[in-house]
Amino acid sequence: MGVQNLSGKTGSIAEKLVKDLKAHIDKEESLALPLLGILRDLVNGKLTNASARRASSLYVKFEKEYPLMLHGHKELYNVLEKLKKVGAEEGHLTAVRFAEALEKHSQEEEEVLYPAAILAGRTAARQVKKKS
Repeated sequence: MGVQNLSGKTGSIAEKLVKDLKAHIDKEESLALPLLGILRDLVNGKLTNASARRASSLYVKFEKEYPLMLHGHKELYNVLEKLKKVGAEEGHLTAVRFAEALEKHSQEEEEVLYPAAILAGRTAARQVKKKS
């Protein structure tokens, strides 16, 4: 049973949160994750030209989406605070723990994963320019 199926206001808040997260997660999966996926090849000097071109293209898209994704995190934090508060009031500790874990994950994205994806894309873009 997911947090969105909990009773009371907690379930309602969690249900809306899960729906809102879908588009955000889709962007991460289509933009940030593929860029993170090239890190090993970049570090080992084995990034192919084809992969570099794909990553360079994704990088351009991700760079445009990045500010919007960070703004999405700010909105997410507001909902997570509400979920923690209402969840605690209603005795749904599962929802509180879920919200805390999602906050931590979002901070890791902002501090490590998104910047790493940008650096990977930027590096791939430079490789493409050198080969051109």
